[in-house]
Amino acid sequence: MAPSIVLIYSEELLKECDKIPNLIGRASMIFELIKAYGLLKNLVVLTPRKALFEDLLLCHTPSYLHYLQSCDGDEESSDKDEEYGLCYDCPKFSNLYEFAEVIAGGTISAAEALIAGCKFAINWSGGWHHAQSDRADGFCYINDIVVGIQKLVSHFPRILYVDLDVHHGDGVENAFSCTKRVFCLSFHIHEAGFFPGTGSVGENGFGSGKGFTANFPYRRNISGRKFQDYFLRTSRLVRERFNPSVCVVQCGADVIAGDPLGGANLTPEDVSKCLKEVMSWDLPCMFLGGGGYNHPNASRHFATLTATITQSGEVSDDIPEHEYFNKYGPGFERSIFPNNLNDFNTEESLNETFRTIENDLNQFIK
Repeated sequence: MAPSIVLIYSEELLKECDKIPNLIGRASMIFELIKAYGLLKNLVVLTPRKALFEDLLLCHTPSYLHYLQSCDGDEESSDKDEEYGLCYDCPKFSNLYEFAEVIAGGTISAAEALIAGCKFAINWSGGWHHAQSDRADGFCYINDIVVGIQKLVSHFPRILYVDLDVHHGDGVENAFSCTKRVFCLSFHIHEAGFFPGTGSVGENGFGSGKGFTANFPYRRNISGRKFQDYFLRTSRLVRERFNPSVCVVQCGADVIAGDPLGGANLTPEDVSKCLKEVMSWDLPCMFLGGGGYNHPNASRHFATLTATITQSGEVSDDIPEHEYFNKYGPGFERSIFPNNLNDFNTEESLNETFRTIENDLNQFIK
């Protein structure tokens, strides 16, 4: 009998995830806080396998994967680096192909757990939604989400992908924009100059997949109340019309107040309420990590979400003593509070976006 809730973990997975530029050491901080809170007793820890080359081909081109292989042990710049996105925000580092095998393997293992009958699978070391089929982008070298969803497609008829990261989930949307089997729903900031620049409400899929993509763009400093309200309204509508068999939720922590690369004004409790809605649908769910560039806040965020998913009840606001305890000063509290900022989102603009999505669903999903 499959366990009810699994957490994907291995020392190798943390070691590789800790290498990601701008996120160095974050994966270990997240796991150690979850462990310090005693949350591991409420789930089963599952050691992931490595992805095979044929697994990675479910998303990526052979030429990109072969180039990653050719980079192993080589951090010197090459004329081809820019072609494959291995520059700027995705610089080369040693053993890139092995890194890709391990990172993708975590999410593949989560998908295989759901296929085996697990209810909830958690992989906070996954969620790298910007990588494209033929290049790295946005700190994402391998699109573990696409590979994992492709695994789920072999077993579940309809997959709903929900992206809560403050940045548009462009790599995942691009992979599935022409299919009816996977519905991509992304909530994100969409403003001039904000990465990756895609994800307007008018982007709703192509060809046979027209209408099976929904983007809910918002402006900076969105409040938790408004985010929750429109998440509940939109996700319920999509669930009703699409009728998913399984859900994949990317829970990027850069949506939390104070993130240096973010711009939203949410708390982990706001995101937890969104997860509770998805969990109430009584479907198998995979929960993945993603962005989050204030490392202590990201750890607070993912520990809070782990407590929510495992239904662990009230979790102390006092950070437990552990290896990274000093990183949480000066307050040493789990709570994160919204900033006193002007919310640039009006009820009128958010409602207009919701109505556009509703009209698309009415038009394309009969």
